[in-house]
Amino acid sequence: MKQLVSFLICTYNSPKLISKCLDSILNQKYKKKEIIIVDGGSNPETLKIIEEYKAKFKNIRVFHNKNRLPEGYGNGKWMGWKKCRGEFVFIVDQDNELQGKNCLDEMLKPFKEGVFGCACRLALNPNDNLTNKYISLIGTDPFFAYRSLDGIINLKKIGEDIKDFTIVQLNKNNLLITGGNCFIYKKKYIDKVGGYVQDTENIVRLVERGYDEIAIPKKASTHHYAINGFVDFVRKKIKWARTYKVKNGKFSYLPKNNEETKYFILNLAYSMLILPNLIIAIMQFLKTREKAWFLHSIMPFITGFIYFLFSFMKFGSD
Repeated sequence: MKQLVSFLICTYNSPKLISKCLDSILNQKYKKKEIIIVDGGSNPETLKIIEEYKAKFKNIRVFHNKNRLPEGYGNGKWMGWKKCRGEFVFIVDQDNELQGKNCLDEMLKPFKEGVFGCACRLALNPNDNLTNKYISLIGTDPFFAYRSLDGIINLKKIGEDIKDFTIVQLNKNNLLITGGNCFIYKKKYIDKVGGYVQDTENIVRLVERGYDEIAIPKKASTHHYAINGFVDFVRKKIKWARTYKVKNGKFSYLPKNNEETKYFILNLAYSMLILPNLIIAIMQFLKTREKAWFLHSIMPFITGFIYFLFSFMKFGSD
């Protein structure tokens, strides 16, 4: 018997993206599903679209988050998680569009191997602007691509291949950044660590409890409408750098042990010197013929510089 899957989406002021996201979920062949929408104070146009979907589809429930923030105790994902009734919870950010009608079926396959969750690959859309294409290849944070699951998938071989998916064992001393954007969990595991707090924070808590295996299905992907262009990328990185604080939880983007320090320093050198990442970019271009790879020569440097100006310097006072 098929198990109920709960889709959890936090929404805010993106009517076109929300429609694409919801349509891609509703079009999945897997029928036993519900959609939990937690809205963070959207404008009337967005709310109207959400209410229209709710009226048309009886498996959609809508809740309102007065705090507006999507993550953290008492906020959007935490609230939505408590409303989910499924054995599995599929976290989907509103700027994602699941690719094909079998995405959910493929995302569920690896759970027979005992993993606690599955990450969805980022699809490369040929119609995207160059910056969004690059983000689809490396993940939303170029500076931390060296420890981001999205970036590592395209930069090197990772994990153990098992037919339709790859199993990855997480290392608590050098933890990969994953768990959000488009990620499915078996609900009982997150319940054991107190509910949904924040994407990577959940991963830390699970690994500490001994749950350390995730999967990457080979035939499931999402188109992530992350960036409208280079200026939008810079604006969003500055906003993130100004608001992020290390003390928010157990996970830190800055190194906490010798192993993480080693890789952080190596990545910093690659980013600041530019040439090492240019070599990687050329090699990836020759392998894939995708011009967006050339941005890898400069984007980690730009992101690191932004973090240094707006975030890293304040960590010492936290």
